[in-house]
Amino acid sequence: MDYDQLRKMTVVKLREEAQKFPDVKGVSGMKKEQLIELLCEKLGIDTHVRLEKIPADREALKKKIRELKTKRGDALARKEYKEAALYRRRIHHVKRHLRKAIKDALRRA
Repeated sequence: MDYDQLRKMTVVKLREEAQKFPDVKGVSGMKKEQLIELLCEKLGIDTHVRLEKIPADREALKKKIRELKTKRGDALARKEYKEAALYRRRIHHVKRHLRKAIKDALRRA
């Protein structure tokens, strides 16, 4: 079993897996992230390696989003609402690109 399989499992299935370990208590009150963390610890699955696979252009995309947000704020201050709407759409587009890049990188990991 690996990290991706745990992420795809439902909370009910994760609780069933966690209850197989006799030293684990309070499984019924745990949330999905807590259960995944617990099972990764018990099964010896390394979760830190996955975060290193995120693309390097992530910071560039985040910088672009920050720049667009300041431009949008300036346009709103000048009461240029159509220009602000254009910046808002560009921010949306860059955010979607960023999420897709991260998702693809995690899928390849």
